[in-house]
Amino acid sequence: MLYKYSDENKKIAMGFLSYISDLKDLNNLEQELKLYSEDENRQLYLWKSNIEDYSGIVALSFSNKTVFIEYISLNPSYRSQSNIFKIFDDIQQRFPELVILGNFDLSDQLAQWRQNKSKLKKDKDLEETS
Repeated sequence: MLYKYSDENKKIAMGFLSYISDLKDLNNLEQELKLYSEDENRQLYLWKSNIEDYSGIVALSFSNKTVFIEYISLNPSYRSQSNIFKIFDDIQQRFPELVILGNFDLSDQLAQWRQNKSKLKKDKDLEETS
């Protein structure tokens, strides 16, 4: 589940952001948080899997018809395709009217997620018509 970032979660967010090589430097990390705090078209979300603690952070940017995933940074023990797909599902649920796009590193996973969703929908439709 996605939870919008707030300053009260700054230390948690900084921890997840520090997994990103470009943000290991404290100045870069602080600038990144400032960017997402000041730009209304960018938002950070903390992500929880099915447990109580936060498991990662997701950076999103928005245009009229799209939500673009800038990056996803997860706790190492949660780095799996199934968790990435759960995050995509959570983004789609939160922003159902927007098309989800992602950075180059996420493009293959987004394509696989869409294929999986399409197959599941076809299977469900077949079950309903049987």
